[in-house]
Amino acid sequence: MTSDSHAAQASHDGGHGDHSEHNDHSGHHVCSFQLFAGVFFALLILTIITVAVSRFDFGGFNMIIAMAIAAVKASLVMSIFMHMRWDTAINNIAFLSSILFLSLLFLFILADYSTRGDTDPILATPSMQMKPAEYYQHDWSGH
Repeated sequence: MTSDSHAAQASHDGGHGDHSEHNDHSGHHVCSFQLFAGVFFALLILTIITVAVSRFDFGGFNMIIAMAIAAVKASLVMSIFMHMRWDTAINNIAFLSSILFLSLLFLFILADYSTRGDTDPILATPSMQMKPAEYYQHDWSGH
């Protein structure tokens, strides 16, 4: 190389003569096609498993199985396609804490919803599982 080509090369890569040093500090991660294809096929297989499992009745475990498979699929998408596997620790902590607070929000909503009784929408009083005739003839004034 001539001295002119060295100067052009140095100005092109920001003054660093070594391309690998420049690429190490760029903050980008490049995944191979094989990794993306493997994750894609894993997601397809997990989707087929989800559909197959939904055809059977496991009682109360149907929702648990579906959520477990969905959690595995979501973690594959987040870690590989969103590149969180190679992201900084502070970004991972921020993301995981937001998921934690969202799950706490849903937990409190579901706890509140599960402890409520049936209410009459007109009178806003608890229904006593009475027959309709008994319900409307009942004295709700408390006397």
